[in-house]
Amino acid sequence: MTLRAARPEFLDLFPAGAEARRLADGFTWTEGPVYVPARSAVIFSDVRQNRTWAWSDDGQLSPEMHPSHHQNGHCLNKQGHLIACSHGLRRLERQREPGGEWESIADSFEGKKLNSPNDVCLAPDGSLWFSDPTYGIDKPEEGYGGEMELPGRWVFRLAPDGTLSAPIRDRVKPNGLAFLPSGNLLVSDTGDNATHRYCLNARGETEYQGVHFTVEPGKTDGLRVDAGGLIWASAGDGVHVLTPDGDELGRVLTPQTTSNLCFGGRKAGRST
Repeated sequence: MTLRAARPEFLDLFPAGAEARRLADGFTWTEGPVYVPARSAVIFSDVRQNRTWAWSDDGQLSPEMHPSHHQNGHCLNKQGHLIACSHGLRRLERQREPGGEWESIADSFEGKKLNSPNDVCLAPDGSLWFSDPTYGIDKPEEGYGGEMELPGRWVFRLAPDGTLSAPIRDRVKPNGLAFLPSGNLLVSDTGDNATHRYCLNARGETEYQGVHFTVEPGKTDGLRVDAGGLIWASAGDGVHVLTPDGDELGRVLTPQTTSNLCFGGRKAGRST
């Protein structure tokens, strides 16, 4: 692992001698990692191979689903159930039990099919927010094709009572999502190569607050916010770490493009 500090305090985030390890390879485009404490494992997707995998705390890589219907992003809901964005089935879905059946929890809006849900995160109020670009219907390697029925590529909110709304409708190709400690929502956009900030009110309505940060090289696909409010964003050269205000602290450089990331494990440290 190569660390490149933009500020001296960046190096304080890592213990002495810390280094990155390649755990597995042979994948095409890995996405949607989420740590599931009940399983002591990270679940992640290989969208283009139409598979999902589990990497356990004891260092075992195990297949999950094949076909996975091109699942992409994952998160846990407030009850600890695994939530997934399915490019292929064009829906947000839930798995109540490990290894159990998946059930649709959102697949249409105002009578029209969703595009291809891409990434999802849990809000402090228990609602699920997910992005809905068209990669799963535009790219044969990432879905089953089809026609775009909605008039845009939006960010949706699934309220705890099951009500679906589309509070964010001004993005090009919304992708990764994460909440700041302030409650503001960050939305990465792989269409305009920027990550945008939205202020939320108690009713789930949003107000656009502008570009929060950009990365160079590459673009931010997935991102996470740690317990201290620092933003960890994927980029073309690895992972960029930024302050809550979007100023770069430093970079964890990797030999390959980083598509996504998550925190977890028995020694998660600062992270959530």
